[in-house]
Amino acid sequence: MTFVKYTGAALLGAALFAGSAFADPAETSKAAGKDASWLFIQTAPAIKFDGKTLTLQNINPSVVMFSDRPARVAEAIPTAAFVKNWDKGEKKSFESDPPNAGLTSVVDGKLQTVTLVLSEPRLDGTTLTYRARVLEGTPPQTAGTSSLFIDGGCSPWDPRC
Repeated sequence: MTFVKYTGAALLGAALFAGSAFADPAETSKAAGKDASWLFIQTAPAIKFDGKTLTLQNINPSVVMFSDRPARVAEAIPTAAFVKNWDKGEKKSFESDPPNAGLTSVVDGKLQTVTLVLSEPRLDGTTLTYRARVLEGTPPQTAGTSSLFIDGGCSPWDPRC
């Protein structure tokens, strides 16, 4: 459990402090190998949810992406590039097969987790919105510090797609 806690803290720290050097999708995929499974983390100091639209306010300018075993590669990509590549993929994409995501938020000082399906991302300055369908849990209408853990599914960084 300690490993998970410290790994999560390290990934969150990487997301918050990622510099101007971002990952090249081709190089990152090559480093992780053809069978890598990717996950993505987006962070924001505040969110809103109206029942259909999830809004991440003052979204971090970078998205942390990391692969599962055996490669264990971690990189940062610009949030704008993540959104721009939503519909990219040789066989499938996030557009054609929307990803699941776990949203963790601080609500009244307590951590709350909800499972969603995300689609139709839109980035306007530092505001990122998704069409969101709830799979499990009850999302807060507003919340403070939040992280969105997005299942890799078929993304441009996954050579299997």
